[in-house]
Amino acid sequence: MRFEQLVENRILEAIEEGVLAGLPGEGAPLQLRDADRLAGDLWLAHHILGNAGALPEWLELARTIEGDKKRLADIEGEHGTLVERARSTGEWQRLAPLIAERRREFAAAARSLRMKQDRYNIESPSVRNERPAIWVEERLRILDARVREARGGGGS
Repeated sequence: MRFEQLVENRILEAIEEGVLAGLPGEGAPLQLRDADRLAGDLWLAHHILGNAGALPEWLELARTIEGDKKRLADIEGEHGTLVERARSTGEWQRLAPLIAERRREFAAAARSLRMKQDRYNIESPSVRNERPAIWVEERLRILDARVREARGGGGS
């Protein structure tokens, strides 16, 4: 008998015996977390480990990376808002230091994210789990181009 069939039979027996009745969440779909999706075929094992507060380090790192990506998007949005405000109001002199600070903040956060992504790709147990890493210099070039374009093609 195949292992999967053995497990399925045991689960059906437990259901018939009422062993699984009355458990929290009975009848409700499992709530998948980001870490569950990142775990691929091993999602259930990692879901159970996560419930116990014992995720593998590489999945904890994946969670951190997702948070860092959101923060990077926020910084990029703040940069864009400042550039647009400077373009629409002509207050380049007043807003240029804030725009430059957002760029520095973005650069530092992007480099930190890249290091975590590289570590994640080394530590994840399968090539299928690897994810593309941020191209820091290209993203900075895009930020700089946004400023040049807003200034009418001139330098920043």
